Amino acid sequence: MQNRQSFRKALVIIMFLLFPVTIFYFSPYIIILGAISGVAAGSLVIFAALFVLSIFFGRYLCGYFCPLGGLQECLILAKNKKVNGKKT
Repeated sequence: MQNRQSFRKALVIIMFLLFPVTIFYFSPYIIILGAISGVAAGSLVIFAALFVLSIFFGRYLCGYFCPLGGLQECLILAKNKKVNGKKT
């Protein structure tokens, strides 16, 4: 059980750190630009895949791959740090 939680936390933090790279794949702006050009952009495929996957694996998808979950895990780690010898 502990090993799976450690894996989940590590994966979510990695997804958070990769968010500046992956934001372009989640951008609706790219989908609109592709539609104006008459092309199905890769972002449309990713959005469709995320939509279908979230119907079947909603909690797991967000629990393992959501970048904002990584932000939450980082904030929890920062919250539990000692400041001036006192635990906050």
